[in-house]
Amino acid sequence: MQISAQHLARSRDKYNPDIDSEAAQVAAALSLRMPPVADLVIRLHAAASKTEPDYVVTDDEGQGFDPPFGEHVEPRHGGWR
Repeated sequence: MQISAQHLARSRDKYNPDIDSEAAQVAAALSLRMPPVADLVIRLHAAASKTEPDYVVTDDEGQGFDPPFGEHVEPRHGGWR
């Protein structure tokens, strides 16, 4: 089953419409910087890429999962960080 981003947004708006402002308040209270989503994706890609090819995530039966971003390539939008 695949859930669309629109479905998630509608669900978020229905059950917690103030989540963005609450997240900003928590981040400010903890003196945390809230990076843009693009930066988070770049960091996630870089972290996931560091695991290949030496580390493969497997299920309970030992079957390896495909890499989350497909073939190992250098990240876009500014390269390695």
